Amino acid sequence: MDPSEPKKPLRARIAERLVASRFFTFSALIHMVILFLVGSVVLFKHYTEAPDFTAPAGGLVTNEGLEEAPPEQPPEATQRTFQPTAPQIDASTLSVISTTSLSMPAFHATAVPSFNAPLADLVNDGLAVMPRGAARGMSGYLPATMAARAGGAARTQAMIINGGRWESEDAVVRGLRWLVKVQKSDGSWGGGREKGAMTGFALLSFLGHGETPVSPEFGAAIQKALVWMAENGAKFEGRLSMQMEFDKPGVYAHAIATYALGEYYTMTKDERVVDLLTRAVGYIVDGQAPDGSWAYGYAKIRPGYESPGDTSISGWQIQALKAAHLTGLNIPGVDQALDNAMVDLKRVQCPNGGFGYKGPNDNRFSLTGVGVLCTYLWTQKKDKSVMDGIDCLMAGTEKEYPVLYQGENADLYAWYYDTQACLMVGGEAWRKWNGMFQAEIAHAQAPDGSWPPMRSRPVAVGAYQTEPGGDGALYRTNLCILMLEVYYRYLPTVR
Repeated sequence: MDPSEPKKPLRARIAERLVASRFFTFSALIHMVILFLVGSVVLFKHYTEAPDFTAPAGGLVTNEGLEEAPPEQPPEATQRTFQPTAPQIDASTLSVISTTSLSMPAFHATAVPSFNAPLADLVNDGLAVMPRGAARGMSGYLPATMAARAGGAARTQAMIINGGRWESEDAVVRGLRWLVKVQKSDGSWGGGREKGAMTGFALLSFLGHGETPVSPEFGAAIQKALVWMAENGAKFEGRLSMQMEFDKPGVYAHAIATYALGEYYTMTKDERVVDLLTRAVGYIVDGQAPDGSWAYGYAKIRPGYESPGDTSISGWQIQALKAAHLTGLNIPGVDQALDNAMVDLKRVQCPNGGFGYKGPNDNRFSLTGVGVLCTYLWTQKKDKSVMDGIDCLMAGTEKEYPVLYQGENADLYAWYYDTQACLMVGGEAWRKWNGMFQAEIAHAQAPDGSWPPMRSRPVAVGAYQTEPGGDGALYRTNLCILMLEVYYRYLPTVR
């Protein structure tokens, strides 16, 4: 620098130096930013993540001083937990979907009474502690196919997966409330010789919703019904038709009530009903004909008929036996009777895939769902028999028998079976059926929570469809409730 030149200001000299070294300065700044970011990440992990292997004193874990891992909970105490998956549903839906049952039924009894003794002590002085102190969450007792009855996330998930909507679940709850209103003072439903069937139906509806005798809203009604069934079942020596001899409708009533009692035991493990249930199941096992069917009066020979039984009667016996199988009580003869029943169902299947009333040449479209559901319930296989039946069912529904509550061909009896059969098979059959039946049944409900008479021509066991009140209203309402509970009542699984 020439000394004769005037000295430049400090700011100007610094600016000249920065310009001369601009590339070095830019590089230094970039490296400083990178170092700052890396350091921030390291510090963040240090304070937010636990070390992978740390001992209580802060050192590395060694094998010294380690205690054995606690044993797993016994199966009975294990609670199944489910997390609902997207899409989520709103709070109003969840409040209806959640069961009102808070825990398992619990009673004072200390031993199973003898069969001949009335079982009125089922409710005695109200709810107390279950024998053995075994009452835990309901899902701890339920087989996988019934697990979604436990309510909460399990039922929410089942509803979402299977296409259930809030309106149908709301209809179920309103229907159950109607049943409470019309229950007789002795705990039964229905009149005359229909009491066994209608009481069994009502219990199935409550149990299908996950309700038990300790449910806040419905528990009292269930308790009363169980006392009535236990007392009268003992009186008639295990015949839940509540008659000393099985007449024609008696075989239906006995099977429906036995079905309900089997579900009750599976959901509660209340050992005081085991003797009654075992006797009731025994009549069904002993009443099976040699060809695997069941007949009116549990007759094993009917002169003039190729088979003594028919598919309609057999359907209810098969459902009752499957419920008995799920109890885990290993009641003698149950599994063999179900195996024999599968032989009979194959015998009555028609060339078009439908199922006949008494044989393959006696095709009844209304019994196709019976054959499909009962076959799948036991075999748990989508074999040719099941799929041919579903094809027949769907073709007939779409062409001749639409799901219209006030249609001339409406048939709740058939739809009860068809709904469950389509859910079990799943796929396109269930997608179509769910689209046809869910809104139709839910919207048909009367303002009081029951289902009104139908315009269809009454046929055989479906005659109650058109009866204006009494047992007719009970019949329609229970079948509709059971249909709308299909999303969680029984789910497809392996046997």
